Amino acid sequence: MKRIVSPKTMVGSGLLAAALFCSADAAAIIVAKTGGAYATIQAGLNAANAGDTVFVKAGAYTETVTFGKSGTPTAPIVLQNYGTDAPVIDGNGTTGNVVSISSRSNVRIIGFEVMNASGGDPSIGISVEGAGSNILVKNCKVHDIVSDNKNAHGIAAYGTSGSAPITRLTLDSNEVYNCKLGQSESVVLNGNVDSFTVINNVVHDNDNIGIDFIGFEGTASANDQARDGLCANNHVYNISSKSNPTYGGDQSADGLYVDGGKNIIIERNIVDNCDIGIEVASEHGGKTTSDITVRSNFVSRSYQSNLLTGGYASSKGNALNIMFVNNTLYHGAQGEVALQFNCSNITIKNNICYASSGQAYLGNWGSNNSGVTVDNNLYYGAGTNSPGAWADAHATYADPKLVNAPTDMHLLSNSPAINAGAALTSDLVGALDIDGQARVAGGTIDIGADEYASTQTISANARSLRSSSLVRLEKTSPSKWLLTYTLTEPAAVSYILVGANGRVLFASATRHQSAGTNSLSIDCSTLAGSVCCIRAKLGIAFHSFALATMR
Repeated sequence: MKRIVSPKTMVGSGLLAAALFCSADAAAIIVAKTGGAYATIQAGLNAANAGDTVFVKAGAYTETVTFGKSGTPTAPIVLQNYGTDAPVIDGNGTTGNVVSISSRSNVRIIGFEVMNASGGDPSIGISVEGAGSNILVKNCKVHDIVSDNKNAHGIAAYGTSGSAPITRLTLDSNEVYNCKLGQSESVVLNGNVDSFTVINNVVHDNDNIGIDFIGFEGTASANDQARDGLCANNHVYNISSKSNPTYGGDQSADGLYVDGGKNIIIERNIVDNCDIGIEVASEHGGKTTSDITVRSNFVSRSYQSNLLTGGYASSKGNALNIMFVNNTLYHGAQGEVALQFNCSNITIKNNICYASSGQAYLGNWGSNNSGVTVDNNLYYGAGTNSPGAWADAHATYADPKLVNAPTDMHLLSNSPAINAGAALTSDLVGALDIDGQARVAGGTIDIGADEYASTQTISANARSLRSSSLVRLEKTSPSKWLLTYTLTEPAAVSYILVGANGRVLFASATRHQSAGTNSLSIDCSTLAGSVCCIRAKLGIAFHSFALATMR
């Protein structure tokens, strides 16, 4: 019989989450540079069977790793960091995949730093390929994946089987950054990928698309579309192809992109300073991206438009049944919402469109666009007579009174967006606002991504500290803060500190905390005078706190 690992032992080692996967026949396999059962991650993974957890102690492991076996639905194979530190899987010297999951099911990789693959076609940090189900990639940092003129991905799922999909794939709380991607994407789901969840990830400072859901590229012989998925609570910023040698200075990299996918919800994401904020399109003539809902997102400072849909040329594909509702949009350099070519049944409602002076709020950049419904949006910053390409019978032209755009785009208490939204069906607007709180409070929805009545405004030597009854930020010294909150179930928590220019100054490690009242101590002393926002991620919910000063 395999050695039994008791939940008590696991909790004592800070490994509560892994205890949930252990059964009486499960083994804990320890990998360590010295003193473990195995000295390499691959050797430990080769020894694992269904239900086993391979714990890897901190250190740099220069190797590539392949999942050679599948688990079962009730006994997955888990590859996880030991304790709180992330071991490094360093692919130095490889041109291919650093971590490979090929046609495997019921496997999980949790808590690693994955780095250094270059020059391949493609080079990939974490690769999921073929077919398979119940696959989790969580709390991994992926960086320095490079293939300048070819193809590279930080995390990629390619469903290559026409008969069986990659299904029940979850990408949760990963960070992908400092990658040079050539013609490809930071995070991609491509081909026969069905029923996926992409949540709580941070993707930033890469030279091509942030997160992409792709169809019609010939990845699979049938069912060649990423579909039936959720993209939520991700933070995507500083995504641009300007320095990418493949594009010759063209700036066309999306923060979030649906290119050929269908039946996808994109909600509660923060997208800032990308070439295009969120785009829903099809690059393949005669092929259609369809049934995409983009709701309750903060999107700001895009080089092109903040929201964009349709094929980029008349010969390209179609966009059908696209819903842009209750988003807060700020200073898209070429407008807030734009349609390109071959769009049908497009809905634009209850959005805040805070434009740069001289820009049209809504743009019609192409042709063959029909069935465009525009209603009840709030417009500010440009003209006060017309939203642009389409009329809006219930337009409001007024300052939306945002806390501190673009750093914090929540509503102030005197915002005209409060209780001003048009009534929409619950399946269209969803249950939650940008903070993961009630989407409709007081019986009437607000315009934009934030539902003001779901939170209170409090004052603690800050411009507008936003709190619910379960979340409170208190200043404990001139440069230190204490965030106190209640978790209804065990969750991963972290925070970032944001400067006045919107750049992240500090990102904390992710911690796993139990249900109940918890706290985070936030020390800004080394960043004195430069922090203007604390953004905490508590499980699936984001909470932003705009600070007046930090001394």
